Amino acid sequence: MTSPTLQRALTTAALTPALLLQFAAAQAAAPVAAKPKPPVLSCTTTTAEGLSYTVIKPGNGDRPNAESKVVVNYNGMLTADGTQFDSGQASEFPVGGVIPGFAQGLQLMQAGGSYRICIPSKLGYGEAGTGPIPANADLVFEVDLLSFTSPPPKPVIPVAERSCSQFTSSGLGFDILKAGTGKNPTDGDLVLVDFTVFDATSGVVQQKSEWEKIPLRQTSPFFSESLKMMQTGSTYRFCMPKAANSDSASNIIVTLIDLRPAASADN
Repeated sequence: MTSPTLQRALTTAALTPALLLQFAAAQAAAPVAAKPKPPVLSCTTTTAEGLSYTVIKPGNGDRPNAESKVVVNYNGMLTADGTQFDSGQASEFPVGGVIPGFAQGLQLMQAGGSYRICIPSKLGYGEAGTGPIPANADLVFEVDLLSFTSPPPKPVIPVAERSCSQFTSSGLGFDILKAGTGKNPTDGDLVLVDFTVFDATSGVVQQKSEWEKIPLRQTSPFFSESLKMMQTGSTYRFCMPKAANSDSASNIIVTLIDLRPAASADN
C-alpha cells in the first residue's frame, strides 16, 4: 500500500508540468502596467522664471543681452523622449528673435561655453506647439556659444532731466529748456525739428532724429499741441500722458529749427 504522503507526492509530481504550463500561460496573458518614462534629458540649476540649465563647459568674458546677435551650434530636442526637432551649425540670429526660454538661456552663457538649457512649455511654444513640437511640450537645447556681438548701450537721460514741472489743461507736461524768438507753428505748417524720445521711468533713449520734417496735420493730438507751443529756435521737454493700455510713458525733447507752409515744402 502506498502511503498518503507518497501518494500526494506522486500526484503533485504528475501534475506539476501541466500546472506550470497553465501558470506560464496565465502569466503571459496578464497585462503589465507601463511605467511612466522619466525625462530623457534634464538640467541641474533652475532660475526664478522656471528655466533650468546645466553648464557642460564654462565660457569666458561678457554675456549676451537681449539686443545681442549670437553665433551658435545647437541641437533642439523634446524632453519627453529626446527626439531631435531642430539643429544648426554656426547659426546666427538675434537673442530677441527666439522663444523666451532660449533667449533667457543664451543670456546666461559666455563665449566658448556649452550649456544644456531645459525650457518648460510656458517659456517655449506653449499650448499651440509648432511643426514637429507638440502642444505643451518641454524642450531641451544643447548649445555652444561660439561668439556674439552687442550694440553699444543706449544713452540714458539723467534723472533730473526726465520729468516736467508745468502742465496744460489737457495733461501735457512741459518745460522750456531754451526760449525761441521765431513764429509758432500752425496746422498748415511743416516743421523742421530735432527730437529725442526717451522712457519716462528709466530715461533710456528710444529714438533720436535730426532735421526731421513733420507736417503738423499728420501728428498725434499731443505732439501737435506740443509743437504749437514752441517758437522757432526753442527747445522744450514734453511729458506725454501715459496711454491707458501701457505700463510706461515716453517723454520727448524737441528743438524747433524752422517752419514753412506745408504746401511750399517741396519748393
